[in-house]
Amino acid sequence: MFNVIAEFVHSLSSTSIEVYEWSEAVVRKKRLPNSPQFSQLATQQPSLSFNGWGLAHAIVKADYLDRRSLWMPGIGFLLQASNLIDFGAAPVALKNGASKALNDFSLTSLSGRVGQGLTILYGHSLGMKFAAHLRSYVESLPTGATGVAHKNKAMADFLFANDQQSVLFESKGSFTLHENDPTAIKRVLKDALENQIDPWMSLLQPPPSNGYVVYSCLREDSWHPSALFVVDPQGDDADASSIPIGPDQVRRENYSAWLRAMGLNSAASRLVEPFSDGSEPSDEIFLLQEVNGRTYAFREMNYPWPRLAMWPSPFLGIDYKVLQSISRALHSPERGLQDMLADLPRQVTDGRGDYSIFPDGSILGHADYPPSNRMSVRL
Repeated sequence: MFNVIAEFVHSLSSTSIEVYEWSEAVVRKKRLPNSPQFSQLATQQPSLSFNGWGLAHAIVKADYLDRRSLWMPGIGFLLQASNLIDFGAAPVALKNGASKALNDFSLTSLSGRVGQGLTILYGHSLGMKFAAHLRSYVESLPTGATGVAHKNKAMADFLFANDQQSVLFESKGSFTLHENDPTAIKRVLKDALENQIDPWMSLLQPPPSNGYVVYSCLREDSWHPSALFVVDPQGDDADASSIPIGPDQVRRENYSAWLRAMGLNSAASRLVEPFSDGSEPSDEIFLLQEVNGRTYAFREMNYPWPRLAMWPSPFLGIDYKVLQSISRALHSPERGLQDMLADLPRQVTDGRGDYSIFPDGSILGHADYPPSNRMSVRL
C-alpha cells in the first residue's frame, strides 16, 4: 500500500509532452516520398504542460462524457497508471517494462484512455471550454430524429465548444510506436481524418469551424520523447446537415457529465433531457471550500482511495457560481446556459498545487483543510 501511495505522490509532478503539427495537405497525400524525413513533415509547437491531477481530471471527464462508459473512474485510473507512467520525467514517459506489464487488450485500453485525456487537455490549451461525447449524444436522439440514421457510423470522440465556435476532436493513443515514423504517424492521422472527422464536418448543425485528430504516443526507453501529433482540417461552412447540436447543448452535455461524476444522476439526466426521467428537483447539500480565491462546491463521496491519517481527503466538485447557474437552468429549461456562465475560472495550467481546475469550473484534487461552509442547492 505504501509503495502505491509513494508512486501516486510522484505522479503529481509537473510534466509535459512534445507537440508536432502536421499540415492537412501532407496527411491527405496518397503516400509520402521514399525515405521521408520527419523534421520536414511536421512542425514542432510549444509542449503541452500538465501533471497527474490534470490528466486524471481529463480522464474522469472523458469517462463520464461517454454515458455508455463502464471504466474505473479517473482517480482510480491515476492510482493504476502511476505504476506505468513516469509523470516525473519531462517529457512524460512510460516506465521501463510498462508495455510488457499489460496484455494487448489492457495496453490498448489504457493508451486509448490516456489519449482521450491528453486530447481534452490539448483542447483546453486551444481555448475550448466545454465538451460533448459525440456518439453518446447521437445515440440519445429520439427515434425518428434525422440524426439517428447516422448512429452506426464511425465518428469523432468529442465536440468541443467555447463562446465563439465548435470544434471536433478525435483522439488516438499508442504505447508501442517507439520512434517518429512518418509513414506510421501519417497512416493513423489520415484514417481518423477521413473516417471520423470529415463526414461529421457536414452532418452537424451548426457546422464545426474545424476538426482535430490528436495522436498521443507515450514511450519507454526511446531516443524519441513522447509526443502528440496533430492535424486540424478547416471547416467549409457547409449548410447541409441533419444533426442539431448547438453550443448550449454542448455545455449541457459537458456539465451533465460532471454532475454524474459527482453522483447527481437525476440532475444530470434532466440537464440534457428536461423531464426525461420524471424525477422532481431535490435539495442537495454541498460542502463549500475556497481554492485560489474562488468558492467550489463538492460532495462527500466514497472514492477508490487509500485512507490514511497522513493522506488528505479527495474531492471532486464544481465552481459554486457555475453550480448556481446549473440550478437555474434546471428550473428554467428554456433558458440557455451561455448567458449564465459569464464568470468562469481561469484554468490552472502551471502544474502546481494538489488539484486540477478546468476552464468549465470543474475541480479534482485533495483537500488539506476543512470546508468553510455547507450550502443547500436545489437540483
